[in-house]
Amino acid sequence: MSICKLKTFIPKKLQIVIFLGIGLQACNKIDDYMLGKDNTPKPTNLDAIEPRMDLVKNWSVPVGSAQKSSAYLKMMPNIKGNIIYAASQNGEVKAIEKDSGKTIWTRQLSMPLISGPVVSNGYIALTTDTSDIVLLKQIDGELVWKNRVANDVLAAPLISNNTIIAKTIDGNLYAFNLTSGKKLWVSHHGAPNLILKAGSAPTLYRNNILLTGYADGKLDAIEMATGRVLWQRSIAFASGASDVERLVDIDADPIVRGDTLYLASYQGYIGGLGLNNGQFKWRKPASVFKNITIAGNNIYYTDSDDIVWSLNSGSGHVNWKQDKLKARGLTEPVYSAGKLYLADKAGILHVLSADDGKMIARKSVGASVNLAPVVNDNNVFVQASNGTLSKYKVS
Repeated sequence: MSICKLKTFIPKKLQIVIFLGIGLQACNKIDDYMLGKDNTPKPTNLDAIEPRMDLVKNWSVPVGSAQKSSAYLKMMPNIKGNIIYAASQNGEVKAIEKDSGKTIWTRQLSMPLISGPVVSNGYIALTTDTSDIVLLKQIDGELVWKNRVANDVLAAPLISNNTIIAKTIDGNLYAFNLTSGKKLWVSHHGAPNLILKAGSAPTLYRNNILLTGYADGKLDAIEMATGRVLWQRSIAFASGASDVERLVDIDADPIVRGDTLYLASYQGYIGGLGLNNGQFKWRKPASVFKNITIAGNNIYYTDSDDIVWSLNSGSGHVNWKQDKLKARGLTEPVYSAGKLYLADKAGILHVLSADDGKMIARKSVGASVNLAPVVNDNNVFVQASNGTLSKYKVS
């Protein structure tokens, strides 16, 4: 079941995290939940389909212990060359041969993990639920350094050249020297009193500008070298009587394509922002908290009702929507070779046609899935909530 995670910001030692057993699409019904009424939407039953492809399991490897049901985590495995790097919430990090499933090395950290692994420049970056940024060597998993920041880093860190950038859930952006761990600067943005427990990663524009979305629905352009805010743009505007109705968090990672920035917010908008003039080329109402995917001239995303959408990236025109997977706790869609791969909390891997959204295939993976699949060379890698990483061959 997808969990609505809200966080109130008060002094660090007194922070309270409210865990509500309702879907994000039902967050505006918290009062009913507190009164004992169950507003959780019932998962849509799956219609029978005629499979047009098959998914054959090649191998499975345990990666840590069972994970909690955490729809907000961004801990997808990361493939570099013939090696796939995976991590689990219990602190285990593994390097695995992509073809054979053989474990190359294992590193057990003492702290639970909440984002990563990000693999770049010979290093692996992860973050912990004790507000630490951890850097390991890519070759053997050896610890390079560990630095504590003001709050949790739920979004994946960004590695660029010799700098690592990390955004905390309370709206601070940190820059550290990649090799030494020395803090270079901090950019303070802040956050509303009530936010979703999720986060979007900063993205790099023209190699020297960081574009970062925050929980108040604003986007900052920050100078990479100094942390200076160059400009700020309001993307979504809070409305409604309650704090919950006014949530407009930007939790999907922004994506740059040419001079256009594509981004989405919860209870706000999805759109294409022109970076030359700071004006929207198009935008339309949407409620999104998982990452969006762009392939060719199209955007694909899962909204907070678990409806899958395809939009034209130039105009925002709706190509199609697939609503037969509502309330199934879907991951974000991943595009490959004309298909979209996504999984759900019932442990089903779904394959849709990117052209029209129709069902092509499905496969039970044996346990609920909160992390988006990873597709590479006609193979699909799925990390389930029980800690198992499996490889499926597309045939």
